[in-house]
Amino acid sequence: MSAVVIDISRPAGDRAVADVDARERFGSGYLKWLGLVLLGYAIGGRGFAYFGIPPLFVGEITLLVGLYAYLRCRHWSSVWEEPQFWPLIALCGWGLFRTLPYLGTYGIDAVRDAVVWGYSIYAFVIAALLMECPKRLTTFIGRYRKFVPYFLLLTPVVFSIYRLLGQTRPEWPWASVPVFQVKEGDVLVHLSGVLAFWVCGLAGRTSWRFVLILTINAAVMGVIDRAGMVALGLVFSMCLLFKPMHSVAVRMIGTVAICIAVLWVTDLRIPIVGGKGREVSFDQIVTNVGSVLGDSGSDGLDSTKEWRLDWWKDIVNYTVHGKYFWTGKGFGINIADDDGYQVLSDNSLRNPHDVHMTFLARSGVPGAALWALTQATWAIGMIAHFLRARFLRRDNWAALFFFLFCYWSALLLNGSFDVFIEGPPGGIWFWSVYGTGLGAMCIYRRDSDAFTLTVDDDSQPKLAAS
Repeated sequence: MSAVVIDISRPAGDRAVADVDARERFGSGYLKWLGLVLLGYAIGGRGFAYFGIPPLFVGEITLLVGLYAYLRCRHWSSVWEEPQFWPLIALCGWGLFRTLPYLGTYGIDAVRDAVVWGYSIYAFVIAALLMECPKRLTTFIGRYRKFVPYFLLLTPVVFSIYRLLGQTRPEWPWASVPVFQVKEGDVLVHLSGVLAFWVCGLAGRTSWRFVLILTINAAVMGVIDRAGMVALGLVFSMCLLFKPMHSVAVRMIGTVAICIAVLWVTDLRIPIVGGKGREVSFDQIVTNVGSVLGDSGSDGLDSTKEWRLDWWKDIVNYTVHGKYFWTGKGFGINIADDDGYQVLSDNSLRNPHDVHMTFLARSGVPGAALWALTQATWAIGMIAHFLRARFLRRDNWAALFFFLFCYWSALLLNGSFDVFIEGPPGGIWFWSVYGTGLGAMCIYRRDSDAFTLTVDDDSQPKLAAS
């Protein structure tokens, strides 16, 4: 199918044309930079988050530049006219209301806690940039295609170095944080996104070697982290429903079955350095699955589950059934210390291992309700657009909505069992996917009759004139 590149209409006059060119180059350049930042977070995790000049690190600098790019957008205020943005705007308003009173008392800690909703600025920025120039959506997809091999190949290297160095890991001079820090659950979330990207067909042909690398990465990371493995399992199940006999899914099933059979027959046990005593073995797989479905028989796994459940129960009691119903405890106080569930010697744990409970504890029932409404509105919109695109046989649009919905599901599920969306590595990724989805829905709703998302012969996505 031949593709015609979009020609963005421009006002007459040399100066006006130059202004538009400069604005477009800046917006497109910002999205390229954001793609590099997201790659850094995916590979380097919390360590990469401390890259910068204190107190401004890479995430905050990128956010400030994004605000500038947003304000330079033509008709930037039109984003506020879209009904899907209203719950998010209300969430930010309530979050600000529950943050401002604590700035004087807690200072930078209040700002740090508020990023759980504050990073949603990325969603506004990305959506506005995509709506201003729809062809940027296909550029974003192309950038993600380039992200995949770098992520798959570099992650096991960084993970191995991180584990082997142990206490000798190099740290940033201004923080007691390793230069790179790999969290297995975060990696599994991005593996879920890659899997959905392959299955939906936006990646074109997929080499079996990369499928094998993804499966091996998932096996090693899944032994250590249960929440991320559940997220990957959820996305894998969704992929099977979407395309039951897709070659990637079939190869993964075959590879996993063979590996489990080999571990069972040989009783092979491969210890993971720094893996809290866990190993790649058949018994460990059985234990992990049992800990997800019920009692595993492992004191370590079951105790962390009980610790979470007890903490969540207390939060419900002092909000839904208590004096913090309307307000929560605010953004600034260390919830782990105040609730008596601190488990780290440096008191660095600040939030319960569940983003929903974070909103409930910090912003009360109204904040939790707005958070739920924000996510439900987005999810329903994505499903509706997916179904509409499939009904109209706009398969690549349907594939895009499916991919974004899967990624959002994995991010949110991992955030339901870990402090993930409350920090830059998870929060910026989450709101970036959210904003891309908002932008894609707006483009589809406004311009689906004028433009068709196509994939040409070399599997490069394009937004072409219908």
